[in-house]
Amino acid sequence: MKITLLDPGLKGTQGHHFDLDIRLAEALMQRGHEVDIHAYVEPEPTLIEHARARGMTLRPTFRIPTYTRIPFYQPAVKAYSKLIDTTAADIAAIAPSDLWVWPTLAPYQLAAALSKKHAVRQLGGTWWLPKKPVPAGERIWARTAQALAEQHYPITVGAYDPALCLAHQNAFPGLLMPALPCPHDGARPDKPSTAVRRIGFFGQQRNKRGLALMPKLVDALLAQGFEVVVQDSSPNKVNTPARAGLTRLPYVADFAAQIIRCDLVVWPSKKAAYRHSWSGVVSESVASGVPLVVPSGCMPGDLVARYGCGTFFHDFNHNSILAAVAQAVSEFPTLSKNAQAAALDWHARNGTDRLAAWIDTHATQGITP
Repeated sequence: MKITLLDPGLKGTQGHHFDLDIRLAEALMQRGHEVDIHAYVEPEPTLIEHARARGMTLRPTFRIPTYTRIPFYQPAVKAYSKLIDTTAADIAAIAPSDLWVWPTLAPYQLAAALSKKHAVRQLGGTWWLPKKPVPAGERIWARTAQALAEQHYPITVGAYDPALCLAHQNAFPGLLMPALPCPHDGARPDKPSTAVRRIGFFGQQRNKRGLALMPKLVDALLAQGFEVVVQDSSPNKVNTPARAGLTRLPYVADFAAQIIRCDLVVWPSKKAAYRHSWSGVVSESVASGVPLVVPSGCMPGDLVARYGCGTFFHDFNHNSILAAVAQAVSEFPTLSKNAQAAALDWHARNGTDRLAAWIDTHATQGITP
């Protein structure tokens, strides 16, 4: 079977889109499928080389990247309609295959997918509620969801967690959404930690992820005698001068392999930015059996609370986060035990291979929820 991955967010070799798309493509190829990937129209030169080295065909196609924002001075619905129309024109040039998969589906992409509503079977996976990244997307998503609910099209939309499916269905009750296996694989340590010695910060560090707070947090944790790891995939660069006890890492290909070298992961993010959105750092940590410190009142925090594998800060400041770290240290035996149980449950339900198997099975059956 020929499967086409469609991802306008795939621009380079760093971050969520590359990690997800390459892993998923490899898993599908291992199951005997031919896989093409359609990415952003101006990819980094190394991206095509990486795909070719793995035996994949990558085509620069999409003119609108996934996280495009609408300028404040433009009428929101009209500007958002332009994103839809441009993407619909882009997919008109893509050859039909047995299945199109949108691994990271945005509302404007779903609306554009309707332009091929009879021609190609399609599957989209969403990581957030449709307010992200543009509030106007919620209105467009509602309209598209209604069209999908009222008529039978070969288009299925799923989400990568049952709670995210439920949140969608509460807002858009006509759209039945299957829970897709989350393609975060984690890594498993040789043996569980017994105490907190090494604390890690991971991911693409930026303002909503606590970039401004991190230098002071790192200083405080080093002063308390912890080893600290700061991994940063972004160009912003955390201002953390080299010193004893501190390890600084750039983008790393095997993200989870670094997570399991830590006893505790601190995710000092703004809860408001993740009330409607998933987090790869948090789910990779859960999949790896590593306890976390996270904000309360957001989707990643709800995941940690579900498993009891972390502690929470309620205010976005140093003192609140450090207090949550201190609580994690004092409760570490329980948190570590819960984190190990969480990882076992995670791997029973999730992972890239499970997502590939889900796609394989449901594509064969015509993709019905």
